[in-house]
Amino acid sequence: MKQTPGGEAIPPPGHLRPPDEWPRSRTFGLLSGMYLCRPTREAIEGWRSLFGEEAPSPLRGLHAYLLALDPLEDPVLDDLLWEYTRLFIGPYRLPCPPWESVYTSPKRLLMQEAYDAVLDLHREAGLTIPDTRIHADHIGSELNFLAVLYERAESGTGEEGKAAEMAERFLSEHLRKWVPAFSRDLEAAAEKDLYRELARATRVTVVSA
Repeated sequence: MKQTPGGEAIPPPGHLRPPDEWPRSRTFGLLSGMYLCRPTREAIEGWRSLFGEEAPSPLRGLHAYLLALDPLEDPVLDDLLWEYTRLFIGPYRLPCPPWESVYTSPKRLLMQEAYDAVLDLHREAGLTIPDTRIHADHIGSELNFLAVLYERAESGTGEEGKAAEMAERFLSEHLRKWVPAFSRDLEAAAEKDLYRELARATRVTVVSA
């Protein structure tokens, strides 16, 4: 069985998506939200409700952690909010910058070629990013874009082939090129299991999609 660069086993194609498990749009949509939203009490409850009782195999560790978490305890929330801020916002140097451009440009700068290329794909798909504070090549934005493409591919509206082709192109040209390194950095820098599990789930899901 193949492995990710981090050593996780990658199931063969189709193994992660038996009929009783999630569509890809749901999986990538959930992962997207966990990068775009701060871990507030409301957000945690929302993630739990999206999971329901079961989770696909790459997300089971993340699901188990959320079920065991007590979001009513203020110290727990405070710790998670600081972890999110430290990892993805600042004020100190970010250990895992959540933008593709940083991982794929020679000088590790924001808004480089990858940013422009992702914006072009949004235009090709007829989509825009409503919140201008979120860069198109932010990990949460890229996962959300992929979720929308898979939703179209699963829709039965006649555009399934085009959407599936664009999703595969986006994975090959973008997410698979930087998410393995980003997720390893996130896993190494995280002090809370929530973000360690999120890193692992993201890496396996992207590489095996």
